Amino acid sequence: MLKVLVAEDEPWIRAAIVEMVESIGHDIKVVGDVTNGVEAWHMIQQLWPTVLITDIMMPELDGLELVRNISEEKIPMAVIIISGYENFQYAQKAITFGVNKYLLKPVTLEDLRDALFEAMEKLTEIEKMNHYLIKIQTYFDTINEIEPASGIKNMYKLVQDITTIKYVNYGAYLSLLRIVESKISSLLDSIEAEHTVMSQFSGVPDQVIRKHIGQLTESWFLHPERNKKEFKQVINSACDFIHSHYQDDLTLTQIAEYTNLSISHFGSLFKRYTGESLISYINQVRVEKAKELLRNSNDKIYIIAEEVGFSSQPYFIRVFRNITGMSPSEYRKSLGI
Repeated sequence: MLKVLVAEDEPWIRAAIVEMVESIGHDIKVVGDVTNGVEAWHMIQQLWPTVLITDIMMPELDGLELVRNISEEKIPMAVIIISGYENFQYAQKAITFGVNKYLLKPVTLEDLRDALFEAMEKLTEIEKMNHYLIKIQTYFDTINEIEPASGIKNMYKLVQDITTIKYVNYGAYLSLLRIVESKISSLLDSIEAEHTVMSQFSGVPDQVIRKHIGQLTESWFLHPERNKKEFKQVINSACDFIHSHYQDDLTLTQIAEYTNLSISHFGSLFKRYTGESLISYINQVRVEKAKELLRNSNDKIYIIAEEVGFSSQPYFIRVFRNITGMSPSEYRKSLGI
């Protein structure tokens, strides 16, 4: 399956791209849509999509800087750039960063379909490393549900698993270690715990790496501020904001600003205290509101999708089915409506 993340600052263009991708089928799904490069970089490290569709010109962090980060971190992902500029220099830079396709606006369904089908041909290669990324994400998704002793032990096991690809793909091995360190470091930053990062693991003996990451993990699990009440209050406030504004075009940047936190700090705190990514939480709130409308009104499906904040009807239907196990129409029929 192709898991697609869309990054585009123009809401109507972003909605159109999401709708086009969802309409293609063939096991190609949108896992998230964001408004700028900073949000995209954060969500990449939460959702681990296999395809990124990004505009070049975006606030905070532009598309070229975003794909450069992806290239430098050796994250396994196909990248499709869309741009309103037929600029050779942009295209040339994009190629050096390993971009798979450079499409000019306005993007047609046919061009997008062809680009995604090309990405599918490389899926097996991408999924080999994506398997390790999902392992890493699963560990951090459940980090608040396990006892310190088990959490520390599981981290050592995770590092050992990563070590198995050292002699198969050394670049990927280094990238995975940096990702693990970065995620622990973000957790420690969220409680303002002092710590040091290694960043560069090339040439460092396995035992030293194991000890370093183990110490960071112990610092997290054993820190007295790990469950600070003030942080819970901030996240509760963010959740209340989402419940009050679910019908709006909510973004990670907007909600982080509401809490007076940086995007990375807010993102790690939100995941820690809710157990879900921001996108997943917002979708669940919207689906619950949609269920109310399906029960209590005769509105058509596309109208309900708009009323609860979804950018397109196909996207709404897929998210609704993923959460409830049935389509909106099937949900209505199950109630005898």
